[in-house]
Amino acid sequence: MNNTHSRLIEGYLEDLARRLASLPPEDRMEVLDGVREHIDTALADRPGPSEEEVRAVLAEVGPSEEVAREAYAGRPAVVGVAGPMSAPYPDRPPLASRDWVPVFVAVVQVVSVFASAVVIGGSSAWVVTSTDSSGASTSSFGGSIVAATAAAALVAPLWIALVLFVGNSRLWNGREKLAHILLLPVVLALMGLLPELGNALVGVNGVYAGSWAALALVVLGGGWLVVRLTRAGLGRVRR
Repeated sequence: MNNTHSRLIEGYLEDLARRLASLPPEDRMEVLDGVREHIDTALADRPGPSEEEVRAVLAEVGPSEEVAREAYAGRPAVVGVAGPMSAPYPDRPPLASRDWVPVFVAVVQVVSVFASAVVIGGSSAWVVTSTDSSGASTSSFGGSIVAATAAAALVAPLWIALVLFVGNSRLWNGREKLAHILLLPVVLALMGLLPELGNALVGVNGVYAGSWAALALVVLGGGWLVVRLTRAGLGRVRR
């Protein structure tokens, strides 16, 4: 393939890339890679293609504005079929992909975790001391799993809203979405199970140790994860 042919193809792809500038990077690369693969496959059947043949292949792909319009419409670009497209460029991104969504999701995460910590953390105070007829005192723990269940019921509406926003957003990839969605269940599990584990291992003192360990993991690990995911989402916001 000579320089003229390469310039035609690269010019087409550069024009398409400019039209796709508002797509998330991974979506933009997927469209560009698909178009390039189609062009390469079509030209592979034409040894030493002429300029007219290269132009014919590009025409077969379709005008760059129509391929881009298909991508913005949320459907795969129709490679090899040129024609009018009904979907216009969106004036605004979808609700779940707007610029305020990463901060909104972070706030929902923080509020949910804080509410859970208040409910479950209070269970560490459910240590009841009783004295028997001989004057000996014993302490018992009311249990944090019940408190974790109550906390889950309390924050369930917030978590459902988070799942809907994150699951339908283009601002995070699959792994990041999974991390966002699983964060609160993991927090509930840690704060519900670690005090119980501490109580089973060393008694009442273990309740406090387990509660503080869970709190440290939630604040440090959960805080780091929320910050990282929020930055990732903000980095993909359409400008």
